[in-house]
Amino acid sequence: MRTADRKGRILRRWTVAAIVSIVVATLAVAATYTPLFAASDIQLHGSDGIPDADLLALARVDESSNVFHLDTRAVERRLEGDPRILEAAVTTTLPDALTIEIVTRTPVGVMDTGGPGTRMDLVGADGVVIGPAGRTVDLPALLAPDGGPVGAESLATAATAAGALDATLRRAVDAVVVAPDGGVEVRLAAGYSASLGDASELTAKAASLAALLAWVQDRDVRVESADLSVPGSPTAKLEQGATAVPIP
Repeated sequence: MRTADRKGRILRRWTVAAIVSIVVATLAVAATYTPLFAASDIQLHGSDGIPDADLLALARVDESSNVFHLDTRAVERRLEGDPRILEAAVTTTLPDALTIEIVTRTPVGVMDTGGPGTRMDLVGADGVVIGPAGRTVDLPALLAPDGGPVGAESLATAATAAGALDATLRRAVDAVVVAPDGGVEVRLAAGYSASLGDASELTAKAASLAALLAWVQDRDVRVESADLSVPGSPTAKLEQGATAVPIP
C-alpha cells in the first residue's frame, strides 16, 4: 500500500512539473508576441535617394513589426526586388532594434527601353534597367550600330563596358555601341570613335582610353579614330592622314 501511495505521489509530482513546464513555455512564446519586441528602433543606412517611407514600404516593416519573429531574409528579397537596390542586409537586435543596410545600383548608362515618348532609362553595370533618367543625366547611351537601342542580347555587354569606365570617362563618352558579333566601340564626345574589340579585359581597355584622352589633350591633335583592342597599346589615326600613332 505504501509503495502504491509513493508511486502515486511521484506521478503527481511529474504531472505537475510537466504542466508547469508547458505553462512556462507557453507564456514564454506568448511573450515574444508582445509589444516588447515591436521594432521601435529602426535604422536605415545607404538608401541614397530612396525616401525612407518608400524603403519601409518595400521592406513591409514598420514600428509594429515583431523583431523576434521577423524573417530578415524575406525582407532582403523584397528590397532586392526593386531595381534601384543592388544589395540589402537586414539585421535585428533584441528586443526592439531593426537595421536595414542598402547598396543602391549605380547607373552607368542610359537606353531607350520603349517607354512613353522618347523616355530614356538608367541602366546598371549588371544590365538591370533601374528606372527613368532625369533630363540632366550625363551618361553614355547604350546603342546598336544603327543608332537604335542596344538589343537585349547585347545589353549585358554594353552595360559591363560602360561600368568599366570611371565617372570621368563616362562624361567623355557619348555612347557605347555593341555590334551583333560582340565587338564594342565607344563614341566619344570629342567626335571620334574608339574600338575596344571584344568584351574581354574591359578594365584595362578603359585605362587605355584614359591614356588616349590624356595624350590627345597633351599633344593638341585631332583624331579620326582609335584602336584600344590591345590593352596597354592603344593607337590613334590622326585626321591629317597619318598612320597609326602609338600612345605611351
